[in-house]
Amino acid sequence: MLKQPSELPTIARRIAAGELLLTGASDDMVMKELRLSKVTVRRYRKLVESGGLDALKLMGVGGRESALGADGYLQIAAVLQESARVYGFESDGWTNARVRLLIERKFGVRFSRVYVWQLVTNLGLGHVLTKSRR
Repeated sequence: MLKQPSELPTIARRIAAGELLLTGASDDMVMKELRLSKVTVRRYRKLVESGGLDALKLMGVGGRESALGADGYLQIAAVLQESARVYGFESDGWTNARVRLLIERKFGVRFSRVYVWQLVTNLGLGHVLTKSRR
């Protein structure tokens, strides 16, 4: 299904920074090693000192909440397991355009082609998308 927050590159790098800080690495070393800003490393250090790695894990990942929510993602994942014909398309395969249209019809929101590809990939279902434009 959806990638867990700990699997996201941003979180993985944050945790790596926390682990380095816990082993006694200097702020400068963490900055250089992970290409983080001084402000970011200082913020991570304060969090690690007060709450350990769990404090870093609890930080948000930025961006706004998805218009779909967890239930919407589950619905899309279930739909993609079925034939596109079931949802009114003229053949079985799922394309990015079809998924975009389905989301618009079902949830009333429009997503970009890139976001839909990312969403389907994060669901672990990128393999169901065909290359067809239709």
